[in-house]
Amino acid sequence: MRLVRATGRTLHAQERAGTTEAALPASVTVAYSLAAEEPRWLTLGDERLWPFKADDTTPLAWWRTLPSDAFGNAERLILLATLESIDVLHSGDDCAAAMKGDPAAAIGFAFSLMPINDMTLQVDIAMTALLRCALERNAAAALVLAQVTGLTDLGHPYAIEIAASWLVHGRCSSDNPRKFGEAETVLLTAFRERHRYDGDA
Repeated sequence: MRLVRATGRTLHAQERAGTTEAALPASVTVAYSLAAEEPRWLTLGDERLWPFKADDTTPLAWWRTLPSDAFGNAERLILLATLESIDVLHSGDDCAAAMKGDPAAAIGFAFSLMPINDMTLQVDIAMTALLRCALERNAAAALVLAQVTGLTDLGHPYAIEIAASWLVHGRCSSDNPRKFGEAETVLLTAFRERHRYDGDA
């Protein structure tokens, strides 16, 4: 079992599912075609609104509450500072490399925790390390982040929208769009199946 020590106040802030809104990124609209029901976000005039924003929770929970387009320079700096403030004891070389931004190590760290059944601190750290790599325009990290968010119960009904936003982000970052598109098609099918299964449950 890994022991985690964190410094700073970011890990001690209360996480909450907020209801304040920030503008919905354009990429998130891709996900709506996956759903059969009405849009699940609020509408104000002609502007669709995302139900969470960065201030609603700690940076370690951003991977499961915010779509890719919600990360500006300020959020990226906070994310890096948060990762730098964390010491993971007895974690091994892969975890340390993941925390420093190594995409292959971050992907391996995330996959080592699959399937994700509970949102533990260890999960949030691993996925935040993966998020960092995705934001640094690593297409493989974005694809894995999309896979994990789209197929995991995140505790709210916007998982598929978040996953779709990372697929768009990854496609834009990929140096082989055709190959990325093939992987994207497989994941979209899996998301549809999961959505259908959840709807029937």
